[in-house]
Amino acid sequence: MAKEEKEKNIKAEAQDKNKEEDQEEILKQLQEEVDKLSTKDILNQMMMSLSSLAYKKMGLPAGVNDKFKNETDAKLAVDAFDSLLKVIGDEVTAEERENLESSLSNLQINYVKVFK
Repeated sequence: MAKEEKEKNIKAEAQDKNKEEDQEEILKQLQEEVDKLSTKDILNQMMMSLSSLAYKKMGLPAGVNDKFKNETDAKLAVDAFDSLLKVIGDEVTAEERENLESSLSNLQINYVKVFK
């Protein structure tokens, strides 16, 4: 019985070690992908996150995010999006800038509709 238990423990340790090695490899690959990102890529992602957060803090869509509604947080997210757009505006294509400006306009319009 002790021999079987010892073999089980050895197998479990080997599986744990394999899992650990797999996790380390995944983290290494993830870090390599992150290292490839430009500052512009990260700012774009931040802006998309801020946009999503702003809508959530506006309580939109209604009935889904009502419990998250917070005017101060919504305004901060919209203002941060606007500030990042001013920083990144010259670094993106005309089409990207137009899309970001449209997103900002929609955020501002919805903010006014919800809170003013």
